[in-house]
Formats: sequence, C-alpha cells, structure tokens
Amino acid sequence: MEKMTKVLRYDNVLTARVSDADFRAVCERADEEGLTRSEYLRYVARMVADDAENAKRGGVLLDGLSMRRLSRELVRWGHHYNQGVHALNSIKFALDRGRGDLEWVSSKLDECALLLAQVDEGRCEMAGELASLEGRAIVGGD
Repeated sequence: MEKMTKVLRYDNVLTARVSDADFRAVCERADEEGLTRSEYLRYVARMVADDAENAKRGGVLLDGLSMRRLSRELVRWGHHYNQGVHALNSIKFALDRGRGDLEWVSSKLDECALLLAQVDEGRCEMAGELASLEGRAIVGGD
C-alpha cells in the first residue's frame, strides 16, 4: 500500500520591496540551509514572532545538522563530566575508609584530568561552532 504524504498549501502571499543585497542574502542563506525562499522566510517570521526578546537581539536559524552536532557534543560533555565526578567520588570514598595508596590516587587523578581535558576540548570546539553561527545571523538590528 502506498504511503500518502500531506502537502502543505499556503494561500496567503506576502510581497516586500528589498534591496539587492537583502534579496541576495535571503537567496544565499535559503540555499545554504537547503530551503526554498518561502520556507526560509516562514522560519524567520515564526522565530521572531514567537520570541519578542529574540526579535530585539537578532536570531540565528540553525539547520538540523548543526543542532545535532551541538546536541551530541553536549551529551558527550555530560558523560565525561559524570565519569570525572565518579572518579573523584571513588577517591574520596576510598580515602574516607583508609584505603587507596598514592599510586592508586595518582592514577585516578590522571583519569580525571584526561576526562576534564576532553570536556575542555569539546568546549573549545563548540565555542568555535557558536562563533561561526554568529556570522550567520538572519535577523539583525543594523
């Protein structure tokens, strides 16, 4: 049996006068995101209409790939953070009970340092990703 897909139809049409630069920017950004100009402009209108504070600041339209990459990195941070805290807790637990020698504590601290370094590496990568998104603002205050 064939699966039927619903086609959205919009009856209302907007017309706007824009500069050549604004027209090129809309076309280029829509192409970059793999959207039609209409889809792109609907996303922009909804984003601004849904959040008055965002409209004052300017906003960024994130494509699904960027969102998945940022989400994956945040989850990875959470895992590394939890593992680092678990290692620190095991050191405290052992020391509170009079167990654990200097070599064991040192190896646990090395493990914690490695995990924290991985979290910091991810933080730097995400900071770079976010900085690159700043240049892709689609609603600005200029």
